[in-house]
Amino acid sequence: MQDSFEKKNNHSLSVNNRESVDITGVNDVAYFNEEEVSASCDCGSVLIKGTHLLVEALDLDNGILKINGRITAIVYSEKASSKKLLGKLFS
Repeated sequence: MQDSFEKKNNHSLSVNNRESVDITGVNDVAYFNEEEVSASCDCGSVLIKGTHLLVEALDLDNGILKINGRITAIVYSEKASSKKLLGKLFS
């Protein structure tokens, strides 16, 4: 029996010698190019920065993203809460 709560994917991120990144729990990839890859997860969004970045594998059904290239930064940001946003607009 499935409950009314949305199933959350487990999230993990593994970096190998700053040459590859394996990410699980990925819901979507907003954009990617040779210098940045932006993905969203249940825990928020993650931005991978580097040079010569290449998306080797993307399987959204299983939440898997694999990136190769020279990794220079990984930045997480929280999900924006609609309540917080509305509170800021009307306060």
